[in-house]
Amino acid sequence: MNTEEQTTENKGIESLIQFFEKHKKNAITAGIAMIVLACAIYYYNDVYAPEKEMEAADSFFMAERYFGLDSMDKALMGDGVHLGMIDIADEFGSTKIGNQASYYAGRILLDQGKFEEALDYLNAVSMDDEIMAAQLITLRGDCYSEMEDYEKAGKTYMNAASKRDNELTAPYALMKAGAAFEEAGSYNAAADAYREIEESYPNSRQAELVKALVARVKAKQAN
Repeated sequence: MNTEEQTTENKGIESLIQFFEKHKKNAITAGIAMIVLACAIYYYNDVYAPEKEMEAADSFFMAERYFGLDSMDKALMGDGVHLGMIDIADEFGSTKIGNQASYYAGRILLDQGKFEEALDYLNAVSMDDEIMAAQLITLRGDCYSEMEDYEKAGKTYMNAASKRDNELTAPYALMKAGAAFEEAGSYNAAADAYREIEESYPNSRQAELVKALVARVKAKQAN
């Protein structure tokens, strides 16, 4: 290595030393922050979340039992001792049980005619199972339909139909989509939804009605 190269290398090392000295405090602070963050993630995943899950489990068990007994007010609001689905969803929303409670709360509120509140809870739910996810999206479509936002309802039902390709949920959602689009005056979209039932799910119960529904849509378009 010649003298010029040695000088350049020394300057580079001196620059690194000066940079470290200048930013040493920030580097130490950043390192401490990363350690604190790692500890916080560990605490949340391995301590806090499981404790919250256990805390919510007893109340959820009773609320789900009330739901099965058709005691919807107690299922939704609690019995004075155990929390209802709304409180479980609000307090434990970040847990699996909180997610389930949001689903139940949305279903109950929808049945009670509280459509905007129902939609708030249903929008907070995520489902890994594709059939349950399709059902969840269909319930959201029901909320929009009940609020007379038929165009959005139709699009939501179409989304539900595409979520899982099966003879049960897909033609059901397509039928709802067609009806919603009819209400919105989107007759081409309605006819497309009905025809998709006939083409993709010819053995479904809904397929028996498709020809009559398409004829109805064409009649509406002619008027």
